[in-house]
Amino acid sequence: MKLAEVKDTLIMRKFGSVEPENYWYRVCEGETESVIQRPWHMIWKSRRLLDVASAISARMNWDFDAVHVERGEKASNKELWPNLDRDTQPEAILATLQGKIEDGRKVYIATNEPDTSFFDPLKDKYSTHFLDEYKDLWDANSDWYDETMKLNNRNSVEFDGYMRISVDTEVFLRGRKQIETFNDLTKDCKDGINTCTSTA
Repeated sequence: MKLAEVKDTLIMRKFGSVEPENYWYRVCEGETESVIQRPWHMIWKSRRLLDVASAISARMNWDFDAVHVERGEKASNKELWPNLDRDTQPEAILATLQGKIEDGRKVYIATNEPDTSFFDPLKDKYSTHFLDEYKDLWDANSDWYDETMKLNNRNSVEFDGYMRISVDTEVFLRGRKQIETFNDLTKDCKDGINTCTSTA
C-alpha cells in the first residue's frame, strides 16, 4: 500500500518513554489533544456498570455534589506535580469547597486515595460518600456479580480498577456540582509540569 495514494486522514502517534498512568486509552492526550477529538459518542459504557452508578446515585437520592481528588503516585511526584499533594490535603479541599458547595450537603468523593479516612476532616461540614461504601452492589450476592458470572461461563469477574474508575467517573458526572482535581483543586497540569494547554 502506498501512503501517497491514501486520501484518508492519517494519525501518527509517537511513543516515547513510559509516562505515569499512560494507559492505552490515553494515546490521544498531550500534544495531540488539540487535534484529535475522542469519539465519546461512539463508546458505549457497560449497562451493568451504569446500573451500579445509578444505584449509588439513587442511594444518595440523586441529590449530591461530587469532588474528584487524584492523589496516588502523582501526589508523591513533586517534580511533575509540585503542588498536588498540598492542594489535595483535606484542609485545602475544604478551603476550595467553601463558597462552592453548601455546608451539610452530600459529597461524593471520587478518588484513588486508598485510605478514605484521609478525608475525615471534611465530615465536619459535609456528608461524605465513597465508592467502597457501596461494595454490596458488586459483591457475590449482587445482581452485577450474578449477571457477569453468566457472561463469563460461571466464572467470577473481579470488579477491577477499570470498572472502579468507570463507576466512580459516572457517579461524579451525576453530581449537581462537580469539582475536579486539575481544574478546581490545583493549578498543576494534569500531565505534569509545563503540559497545560491554553484555553485562550
